[in-house]
Amino acid sequence: MSAEKIPLVSVIIPMFNAEKFISQTLESLLYQTMKDFEVVIVDDCSTDNGVEVVESFKPRFNSSGVKLHVIKLPKNTGTPGLPRNVGIQFACGKYIAFLDSDDLYTKTALEELSTLAEKFQADVVHTERTHILWNGKKKSVDDPAFTDMNELLKPENFSFKTFRRSKSSLPAEPVFETPNLVERLNRWLNWDYDWSTCTIFCRRNFLIAKQIYFSSMKTSEDVPFGFECLFRAEKYLRVPNVTYIIRPRSGSISRERDKISVENDLLKRIGAFNDGFNELEKIFDKIKFFNKYPKCRYAVLHWFASFRLPITQNLFKKFSVVELNDFVKKTFHPDDAALAAYLFNTVNIQQIQIMRLQQDLAKFQNQR
Repeated sequence: MSAEKIPLVSVIIPMFNAEKFISQTLESLLYQTMKDFEVVIVDDCSTDNGVEVVESFKPRFNSSGVKLHVIKLPKNTGTPGLPRNVGIQFACGKYIAFLDSDDLYTKTALEELSTLAEKFQADVVHTERTHILWNGKKKSVDDPAFTDMNELLKPENFSFKTFRRSKSSLPAEPVFETPNLVERLNRWLNWDYDWSTCTIFCRRNFLIAKQIYFSSMKTSEDVPFGFECLFRAEKYLRVPNVTYIIRPRSGSISRERDKISVENDLLKRIGAFNDGFNELEKIFDKIKFFNKYPKCRYAVLHWFASFRLPITQNLFKKFSVVELNDFVKKTFHPDDAALAAYLFNTVNIQQIQIMRLQQDLAKFQNQR
């Protein structure tokens, strides 16, 4: 009996209550021009019929020569990062691709990415942009356009999206990132990278050898992961290809918070500060460059705080200072909670005051 063929790519999809949209995500994989891949879905204790929907697709994948695996976690993790870690461990492919359960791939996505990875023998292939449907306008899962594959894969319905804030030019052709970590750091601090998981296609052995995994952060878990990939990959390939399609929707765990109380949301956002700092510190300790240059460690932590503060400030406006103090203390160790809460609240409140002063100044200048 011959050994089973190892797929070139493993597509990892974390899933939680995806019954209404996972079908189109899987359809986009059945449309792929390259068939040398497997799909690993890690279900985070869904309470709907999402797993049954996925199981119903197995005959279609089998007939196309693609293995579809479903792993059911015994306990809900509440984060997409930990299910992805399970997927990385289970996967057999030479390369790892990450796909969210409500998003899609272009028809040639896996062919393009795997071809580039093989040609350049890259540790990481980093796409600089994604497609986003309907110019980012959210649609209800009950909207017919949300499930019509003809509409979902029409290029005229796409617009480009990038998380980068830098005005530097996108690469016109594949290019290896500089091996100079100072230059990589400057580009990161200047928002010249899109760190979201969907932009990272990587060699599995690279992740395993370097022990790069997602943290248990409830939000922004892709920031430490993307950061570590960038600073530990020797062959980091930036490419102009756009292969990922974001499908904005009402009801997404990562994009909607209607069912989460404002207090719980605030605690989640505050926790991201604490967890993010801790995760970045762990990464620094693995890399000689950051041990040699402690100022660079601080620069990254300052960047992360600047990234997270505006997200938290919108929620800060909804509470009194006394309420905020009690909320924030829940996030930190009891020995440090009072001081941490005071400092955290002071920074946020001062930033809000500065923002309001800037808005007032802008209004005054416009009236002159």
